[in-house]
Amino acid sequence: MAAALIASVPAMAQAHPAPSAASKPAPPAHPITDAQAHELLQLSGADALEKQTMTNMMKYLHQVMPPFIPADVIDDIETRLKSADFDAQVIAIYKEHLSTRDAAAAIAFYKTPAGQDLVKQLPAITRESQEAGAKLGQQIAMEVIQAHKAEIQAAAQKYEQQNSAPAAPSSTPASPQSPK
Repeated sequence: MAAALIASVPAMAQAHPAPSAASKPAPPAHPITDAQAHELLQLSGADALEKQTMTNMMKYLHQVMPPFIPADVIDDIETRLKSADFDAQVIAIYKEHLSTRDAAAAIAFYKTPAGQDLVKQLPAITRESQEAGAKLGQQIAMEVIQAHKAEIQAAAQKYEQQNSAPAAPSSTPASPQSPK
């Protein structure tokens, strides 16, 4: 089961491929500097959001992992994730999208009272947005399942018939038929 779960991750990633190079805008001529990116991450509260995301991801992982997975495996995943250098990856992404000019303007904004207020509210906004999205997704899924109930039941019955184990042969010999 765990192998199937782990093996499905690349398939899920392929199901949502990155945009093609043709649709991706060219990086800025003067991309954000590493120092600007670090300052922007700190000022924008991205560090706090990263921690919140990590906490939520670990809660989810605890829920979806099969019960036979040893606790030390999950602990190892958490330890390695906490020590991973996400900033280097995020900074590389920022360099693909933000110019030094745009970064300077964003940094200036985050230093204002309005920018700091936004930073304080972003964790709640993000959490509530994720919860609303999950609730809406569950509602839509239930509506679709209800609308296709007969189809799903027929498919389940067909699946059961195709995948049921054949009956084990009886250990007692069959009695000879009596003449009529």
